Amino acid sequence: DLMADIRSEGQEDEDLHAFPWRICLAGGWLDQPWVSAVHPGPVLVVNVRPHIAFKTRSGLATSTRALGMELWGTRRGGSPPRDVAPERLARLLFCVENPVGCAYVSGSQDALGLMLPGVSRLDYAGEFWPERTCSVGSEESVTWLQRVLHLVPLPSRPQGYDPLASKHVTLEVVQRLADASERAWAAIIARDAPALGAALSNTMRCWRDMLPETVPAGSAELIEPYDHHHGCLFSGAGGGFLLVVANEGESVKDGFQIEITRSPSPPRPRARVDELAMAAQSKKQTIINHHAALSDNLGRLLALLCVAMQVVVLLGSALGWRTQE
Repeated sequence: DLMADIRSEGQEDEDLHAFPWRICLAGGWLDQPWVSAVHPGPVLVVNVRPHIAFKTRSGLATSTRALGMELWGTRRGGSPPRDVAPERLARLLFCVENPVGCAYVSGSQDALGLMLPGVSRLDYAGEFWPERTCSVGSEESVTWLQRVLHLVPLPSRPQGYDPLASKHVTLEVVQRLADASERAWAAIIARDAPALGAALSNTMRCWRDMLPETVPAGSAELIEPYDHHHGCLFSGAGGGFLLVVANEGESVKDGFQIEITRSPSPPRPRARVDELAMAAQSKKQTIINHHAALSDNLGRLLALLCVAMQVVVLLGSALGWRTQE
């Protein structure tokens, strides 16, 4: 069956399961300046733990992810440094993927979605990097999203696929795309499944109108079995997975659910050089004071012994004199 085939395909690369993954939930393409310069808007990304069904060429930022794995040596047991802010790590990864002079600049939502834990909102306004970022702070909303969002495996996009072969970027369609993303964000905060499903379906309509090649041929047949749910969206340009929003506890045919990451406990800050020097000096002074106190005590003990010996000599002399008498 399709799920078995997808699972088999996902095993092609053992490193598919060694690094977090990114799902673009809404607003895709607004991270490109030629879109957000027409009208600003947010992109919603979800950082998720590896799943056996994840695969390449499916809109999950796998090329950016592969660079991150190489950069931080995850194949050798390494990991991104925990004492560096996630957004700083994302900027480093973005620069590695897009060196000066590159012909095409990949959207920064890939790097940010891979590095920022949880569910994040990235607000773009005509630049490659968002004006601001924020995350869903409610654990209840994050847990709720895990329960209502399902991924249904679809065929991966073919080699040589070009999502930009046809463009119809207008103010009207970009405004609709930004509005759908805003509504998806509000739905997550309010934990409103029908509103979230509608926002995802509206996002797909905007993709189809703006970049027709991003919606796979025959998409109506792929979506039809899920029409009775609240809404759906392809995981990326050309397919890969269908993101389906259902009620909590409701099953979705051939679907699986994901685990969203949470912010890790903040690492203990590194001591500064001057703090380390002060600590070493304090320890050294403690040892010196201890030795000085020990020397003083030994001196007093020797003095007492000398006095005691003198007393013994005097007593001995006195006793000897009396004996002679």
